[in-house]
Amino acid sequence: MSKRDDDSVGLRARTPAVKEAWKRTNQDMDAIADERREDGWEVITMPAVHTSAVGREDGEDDYYGLVHVIPDNHADAFSEAFDPDTFTRWEAYRNDVDGFVFLVTELMDPDSKTAILVAGQYNMQLAKGMVTTAIKTDDLYSHFRTINGTELGSVRYEEIDPFIPNVEGFIERFGIGPDA
Repeated sequence: MSKRDDDSVGLRARTPAVKEAWKRTNQDMDAIADERREDGWEVITMPAVHTSAVGREDGEDDYYGLVHVIPDNHADAFSEAFDPDTFTRWEAYRNDVDGFVFLVTELMDPDSKTAILVAGQYNMQLAKGMVTTAIKTDDLYSHFRTINGTELGSVRYEEIDPFIPNVEGFIERFGIGPDA
């Protein structure tokens, strides 16, 4: 099983703070959705059932970043709404707790006033490959797929800091840079 499919090693010991952070992340997603709806947006929300942090050395050179596994009961709504050519804006809302990164990724189509919000979390201890790749390429992707592996879509970000805590510290600690 590739890293892309399973990075569950070390995820079993969840602290109460981590459990609470996941609950808050979903509450934040709902609050963001409510704000958008008040502004006249159509909003689709979904928690990822799993998020992997994948780097190039994990297998495929062109497939790296955050891989969000979308529950089957949300896959159709995602597929029907998402078009990579029209979802031209995004926001990332991040909280870091006990070595885990909790995210709400908001994808926006400003013309149709449609937003897709996905809540996810990943373990920073398992993210070195993704962070290294993001630093070297100066970009990051979010990939969205179903439990059975059906790809729903991908988004490329030219900013990595909103998704990765303390990028500068990571660069200093591991001596990683675009030319390294």
